Parts: sequence; C-alpha cells; structure tokens
Amino acid sequence: MDKVKVGLVGVGSISQIVHLPILKKMQNVEVRALCDVDETKMARLLEKFEVPNWYRTPDLMIKEEELDAVFICTTSHYHFPMAYLALKSGLHVFVEKPIALNAPDAKKLVDLAEEKNLTLMVGMQNRFRDDVQILKEFMANDELGEIFYIKTGWLRQWDRSPLQPWQVKKEYSGGGVVIDMGTQLIDLALYLTGMPEIERVRLHDYTLNPDYKVEDAALAVIKAKSGMSITIEVSWRMHLERDMVYTHIFGKKGSAYLNPLRIHKELHGNLVNVTPLLQNQNSELRFKKAYETELKHFLNLVQGDVQNLSSARDSYQVMRIVDALYESAKANREIMID
Repeated sequence: MDKVKVGLVGVGSISQIVHLPILKKMQNVEVRALCDVDETKMARLLEKFEVPNWYRTPDLMIKEEELDAVFICTTSHYHFPMAYLALKSGLHVFVEKPIALNAPDAKKLVDLAEEKNLTLMVGMQNRFRDDVQILKEFMANDELGEIFYIKTGWLRQWDRSPLQPWQVKKEYSGGGVVIDMGTQLIDLALYLTGMPEIERVRLHDYTLNPDYKVEDAALAVIKAKSGMSITIEVSWRMHLERDMVYTHIFGKKGSAYLNPLRIHKELHGNLVNVTPLLQNQNSELRFKKAYETELKHFLNLVQGDVQNLSSARDSYQVMRIVDALYESAKANREIMID
C-alpha cells in the first residue's frame, strides 16, 4: 500500500502531543478520522491537524471508514475492548500501554491477532530510544557477561500536577502506579535481557494519599529462573525536589546505567568506561525521537515483513508479572509464576 489509512481513538494529551503531530509529518500515512466524545476539543483538532472526519464511537468509525489500522490512545479500561473490536474487524492495531487491565484479556488479544494474522503493537517507547538500542546490542554481544541484578526506578517529584480521576480507580485503571509506570520499567528490564522466564515475584505496595483506591508507591522484587533479580521502585509523588528515573544493570563482566547511558567493563584487571559517544544527549529530544521511531516502526509492520519490536506477546508476559505482583500484595507473600 502507498499510504496506511488510519483512524485514531482518544484525543487526550498523548494523541495531541505525540501521535497526531508525528503522524501528520509522515509521508506514508493518511489520518482519515478521529474518534472521541469531546465535541469542543474535536473541532479544534480536526482543523489543526487537517483530519476530515470525526466519530463519537469506534464501531461507527470502523464501519464508515476504509481503514488499514487503528491507534488506540484512550484511558486504560478501553484498551482491551477497542483493540478487540478493531482486530475482529480485520484492522492492524497500535495500542498504548497497558495492553489490557489484566493478563487474561491481554492473551485474548494476542490470540486474536495471531489468528487473523494482524499486527498488534503496544506502545512501549523506551524500546525505541537510541541509548536503549545501543545498550541492548552490548548486552546481546555478552559485553557485560551474565546479568545477575537489575535495579530500576521511577519516582516523581513532590510538586506534581494532580492525577486524572480515572487513574486512581481500579475499575478504570487496573491498579495504581505499578500498572501505570511500573509496566514500562518491567518491560525495559525484560527487553534488555531477552525476555527471560520469571519464577517468582513480591510486591510491597503503599497508599500514601487516603483519597486513592490504588497504590501510589511500590517496591517490586522479581526473580528470573536464571537467577537474575530485578528490583523496581515507583511512585507518583514522593518527597523529592526532582524526578528520579534510573536503570542500573550489573553483569559478571561489567555494568551499565541509563539516564544518562554509561557502560563500564572489566578489562585486564581495570574498570574501563566504554560508553559510546551519542549524537543526541538531550533527554527531551531523545524521547521525542523514540516516539517517532516507534510510530514509524508500526507503519513499517503494516506495510511490510519486519519483526515486531514491541509485540503484544511480550506485553502479555509483562501483564502476567503485573497480575502476580498485585496478587502478592493482596496475599502479603511471594507469588510463584507457572
């Protein structure tokens, strides 16, 4: 196909800041329609991004438009039903994380996409960062040796804007900060280490805001069958002056860090900095470029035979871990994963 004809469902901040500006700059895509119930917002966006059609419901958009693919950028509880509807209608799907609110629903989407031979890609944009790709290549070439420990975290500063009401209601979000921010850190750790099998997990969760019905801070411990351990700390709002986002990876021959990228190896009895020089050191530009690479990759998947670098099957494995972590917190014990 010369151009991929797409519809976009949900015109919140991720659509306005990321998806629509990037898609409108690409030559191989045509945004045919937007879908949202906010009529005032929609009128402005249709004009700004020169999109011809607007629909209130995705089923009507899919019925009326000749589409190749759908982008689902709604609040989390709509991800599963809307992705299922689009796949059932024979359309390729890009869905923002999480793929679904739980692992069983995620598995249904994986099975349906494979049954219909359709692309189902999940928005895990960290996989498309240039520093992550460089680090993954180092690790794939065994430059760090056997990885035995990863510690990663994402703690937001105290002076944060309020959350959306749906984010703190489990029926709409699937959980709190673990499913919201923790999924990205879990996915990054697994992606860098080749999606290892996980044996057991333990979650310590905390609800600091009494108005919330979900956890807003948590510490997760994940153990792989290989013996590798992963610790993850996340919070929507900690007593910090600035956000703290980090990933530290320790292997038997070296170590690596993200934000910024640093790689150290043991060579001839010395610790040597072997970090390659990156063209782009600006973190904001890096994330913008990662989103551009991510969306371009999805369109390439729709148009040709390339490997899905953010597959729904990988996200299903992440959701199995998230489900087990929530079970662990509820039972106040370690949970084994079959």
